[in-house]
Amino acid sequence: LKGTRFPRCPPRFGARNTSHQGPQGAETQERREAMAMSFASERGSGILLSRVRLSSVELSQFDKKPNAPPVWPAVLTSFLHCVSLGAALMTWLRVCEHVVSPYVEEKDVKDAVKVAAQTYYGRLLAVNAICELVTSQFVGVASDKHGRRPVQVAAQLGQVIDYLLAALCLPSFGYIGQLKEGAWFILFFSRGIAGLLGNYKVSLQSYTADISTVEECPTRMAYLGGALVTGMCAGSMLATAVGVSKISFRWSFLAATAINVGIIALVVVKWRDIAPRKDYTWREANPFASFHLLGTNRAIAMYSALVFLSSFSLNMFSSTLVSYCETFLNMDAPTFSALVMMWTLESAICLGIVQPALVREVGEIATLQLSFLCMIVFYVLFCLLTPENSAWVFVIMILFSMGSITYPLAVSLATRELPPELQGSLQGAVSVLETVAKIIAPLLASDVIIPAYSEPGQFYGMVYFVAGLLLVPSLWPCHELYKLTARMNPDRTVMLEEIGG
Repeated sequence: LKGTRFPRCPPRFGARNTSHQGPQGAETQERREAMAMSFASERGSGILLSRVRLSSVELSQFDKKPNAPPVWPAVLTSFLHCVSLGAALMTWLRVCEHVVSPYVEEKDVKDAVKVAAQTYYGRLLAVNAICELVTSQFVGVASDKHGRRPVQVAAQLGQVIDYLLAALCLPSFGYIGQLKEGAWFILFFSRGIAGLLGNYKVSLQSYTADISTVEECPTRMAYLGGALVTGMCAGSMLATAVGVSKISFRWSFLAATAINVGIIALVVVKWRDIAPRKDYTWREANPFASFHLLGTNRAIAMYSALVFLSSFSLNMFSSTLVSYCETFLNMDAPTFSALVMMWTLESAICLGIVQPALVREVGEIATLQLSFLCMIVFYVLFCLLTPENSAWVFVIMILFSMGSITYPLAVSLATRELPPELQGSLQGAVSVLETVAKIIAPLLASDVIIPAYSEPGQFYGMVYFVAGLLLVPSLWPCHELYKLTARMNPDRTVMLEEIGG
């Protein structure tokens, strides 16, 4: 440790204040603090915090939470929500095709309806995201005051309304007729309602942070991510089964609705709020009221940049993947379903097993760097695929799965930078970042890039080349975080005090 300077560790860390003992005592104190904060600095042991945060954090925040509820209801909520989301996601384009078909004049042109449906779908996503942006901060501060449960229930209720109305825009199976007149506007309304009632991730991630120690949080956030991709796989299988059965796709949305109703019951019965409550004023409902939290220190600003870049590229990918594989790669439904299943299985393994192992071996920042690099390489390779060599997607998909580590790890590291009573506000601010990405990315992909490169002989993969190019700047914040962070081990700090007497 010779020649290395570490930020001073205040007495509340548990180390004894020896300033009254003269130069020798102060030197001993500084050496203890340096040992505590540099414990296993080359690997993932100890707790990674910004150097600013190390100067103010209290030791009590590292205590175990023996009375905290188990994490499995939160993980199950993530899984079930994404089963519902996956079933709907695989079906939304079918809804859009039914809605836009009467308005497409050149139906004889190859894929004209599909391209129009993709454009309409991108706009639906944008409306949903704009409405989500309006209430994202209110959802965060409301969860700080009233608890995470009612906010999560409201988010699930929004999905119930959205999916029910979408189901009615599809062909009937004999009971309730299909909505045709006004369907164009009804879907904008349903998507808006779902957005206004809130992003389910705000309360889910806040709740997980509440019941976890700072050491447990990254792993548990990874579990949420693993449940997310596994749920998406199950949902896509459900939608594929409906398609293969040649029955109305309305069943996919009805199944999704039933799952969201089940989530409401799960949250009411099994979630238990333990976070300290914090009152708010209506001024704090401003969507950008807590945006200043993302600039609390330089480290959390870097994490925020990584969250935004990850969300932006992911939304460009997820909002166009189904249409791109069908239209430009000529991929049939069984092949696409197999791809989704492999992707979700690999992502679950990366989030549940690979991420914790990498964090232990090389640390959180190196894991973030590797994950972003994998994502960049994936987009570059994916954009080069053609119908003739599209089978290679099964080989390169592992790179995208490794890239799924970026979002939950960056969010979990950001939660360490603020006290428990601000976690809801923090997640609201993170949701603003994610929502801005959800607004811009689908519009950029569906309204600008894909239509500009959809003619024969053009570079169809430009949309994914742009997605990869936008991720290149992520490597700089990762590099800066090495200088902005340090490690500490609270157990080691307390032990040093006891040894020193």
